Amino acid sequence: MTSCNWRAVTSTCLLLSVAALSVAPGPGGTAVLAQADNDSSAGQDQTAVTVDLARAAPAETSRTRNFVGRVAPRRTVDLAFQVSGQILEMPISNGDTRQQGALLARLDTVDFELAVEQARTAYDLAEIEFNRASQLAEREAAAQARLDQARADRNQARIALREAERRLGQATITAPFDALVARVLAEPFINTTPSQPVVRLQDVSELRVIVSLPEEIAALARANGDSFGFTATFPAASGYEATLALREFVTEADPVAQTYQVEFAITGEADPRLLPGMTAKVIGVPKTGTDEAPVVIPVGAVDTTSDTDPRVWVFDPEQSTVSPRNVTLGLPREGNIVVLKGLAPGDRVVSAGWTGLTDGAQVRPSGR
Repeated sequence: MTSCNWRAVTSTCLLLSVAALSVAPGPGGTAVLAQADNDSSAGQDQTAVTVDLARAAPAETSRTRNFVGRVAPRRTVDLAFQVSGQILEMPISNGDTRQQGALLARLDTVDFELAVEQARTAYDLAEIEFNRASQLAEREAAAQARLDQARADRNQARIALREAERRLGQATITAPFDALVARVLAEPFINTTPSQPVVRLQDVSELRVIVSLPEEIAALARANGDSFGFTATFPAASGYEATLALREFVTEADPVAQTYQVEFAITGEADPRLLPGMTAKVIGVPKTGTDEAPVVIPVGAVDTTSDTDPRVWVFDPEQSTVSPRNVTLGLPREGNIVVLKGLAPGDRVVSAGWTGLTDGAQVRPSGR
C-alpha cells in the first residue's frame, strides 16, 4: 500500500490510498473496501431507532359525534336600583319583550326631585356669592381669600347638584338592550334597597347552544375549529335544523366530568319556537373540503411537539426511513383519530417512538 507522510497529506495521496484499498485483496479474494462497506451498513442498522408502526385504515362512512346541549341567550343580566326607595311603577311581566331604552321600573321620585331642587338653589346662591366676590376683588374692596372661599363654595354646590341629579336618574331602570323579560323579581309598592335585583333580562338577539365537550374533542375543536361542521336539532322545534358557529370556549375544565363548556351561536334567523333553556341535539361532522378519503390512525401517532399544524411520521419501507407530514385531523373515536387530509389508506405511520425523530432518520420497526 502506498504510504503518505502524515505531516503533508495531499489530495493525490488520499486518492492513491483509497485506490490501493479498493484493489487490495482480502482473505478469500474479497475486496477490503467491500468489507468496510458491509461494516458501515451494519453500523447504520445498529443505530436505527426502533419504532412501532401502524397502517392507516379507511374510515367508516359514519364519522359524526352527537352531544346534548341547551339553548341559552347571548347574555343574562339582573338589574337593580342603585338607590333605596319604594317601587311605584313596574309595567312589565314575565315573558315580555322590551326595546332598548324602554321603562322597566321606577321608584317614587318625589324625594329625589326635592333633593335636586334644593341642590340647585344652593348652587344658584353660591354662584351669586362668587360673582359678588369677584367684583369686589376687581375693585380691591375685598380680600383674595374671600374670592377663593366663594369659588370653593360654588364648586362644592355644583358637585352636590350633579349628585342629586344622578340619584334622581338612578330611581328609574330602563332596558340596556333589546331584551326578553325572563323573570320579574320584585312587585310594585314594595321598598327596595340598592343592589337588590328587581328584574332579570335575557339578550336573545343571538341564541346560543351550550355543549360540554370531552377533552379530546374540545382540544381539536379549539385548534381546528374550521375542520368541523356543527348542526343542532331541537325536540321543541321539530323539523328545524340550525347551523352552529363557535363563539366562546371556557378553558377551565369541569372538575367532576372533565369536560369543557363550549358556546355555539345559531347562525341565521332562529326559529321563533326556541326559548332559552330548551334542549338541543348537537351533531359534529368533520369537513374535508377535498375529495380525499379519510383514514383512521391511532391517537398516539399524532406528533404533539409540532409548533404549527398536526403532523405524523410516515415510514418509507424501501429506505427504512421516516419523514414528517402535516395532516388535518377529524374527530377521535375509541383510541383512534380520523385524518381528513394528508394520508392515504395503507400508509404506514409511526404510532409510538416518534420523540426525537428527524426527517430521513433510519428506523427499525419493532418486532423485526
